[in-house]
Amino acid sequence: MKRVITALAVLILTGELAGVSLSQTDTESILVPRHTVIPVILTKDIRVGGFGDAREEKKVRFDVEQDVIVGNYLVARKGDLAEGHYTTETNLTKRVFSADGSQELALDVDDVVNFCGDTIHMQFERTFVGGGRKGFLSIGTHAHDAVFSKGSVLEASTDRLEKSVCAEKTAQTMQPLPTDMIVPDEDAAPEPASAGAPQPPASPGPASAGGPPTS
Repeated sequence: MKRVITALAVLILTGELAGVSLSQTDTESILVPRHTVIPVILTKDIRVGGFGDAREEKKVRFDVEQDVIVGNYLVARKGDLAEGHYTTETNLTKRVFSADGSQELALDVDDVVNFCGDTIHMQFERTFVGGGRKGFLSIGTHAHDAVFSKGSVLEASTDRLEKSVCAEKTAQTMQPLPTDMIVPDEDAAPEPASAGAPQPPASPGPASAGGPPTS
């Protein structure tokens, strides 16, 4: 009886090891250049009122918007987790008969955790300013929110050369990047004072649809 149990245990262990071996041969560690674009999508609204109360920072999660391929390797799948945060800052200017308030909302993408569990360090920051006025001469309270809407796609990119990222060999080619991505502050055209939300870029982002730039 003991021999039978031992034999079964060996078979189970061998099968598990074989499964691990097969899964390992499907992936390799590759180099991912700096500024490789990994678009991420907001899964819920981020909204801050025109008359916020104080400075605060909150964590936020995103989804990778599409498969990202570097060379012949898949480094991030659609739906992979992306993590970031947003900070708010309230500025208040008091006048004789009114008060002008502005609320800055800065949204950052910090990293992507791909399907292998590897962390890819990212860079993206975009700031939007909401504001309002209240007081006797302004006839009540008027405010517009600082907001990033659910479904917005952000043009996040790697902030460093990643020397060892788990990736999966693929024969597929990368799909074109979305044309309506929200770009980071440094790539954004100046917005008119009356703009209600971050504007889409006038031209494609820094990485072409065929693959990432060289480091």
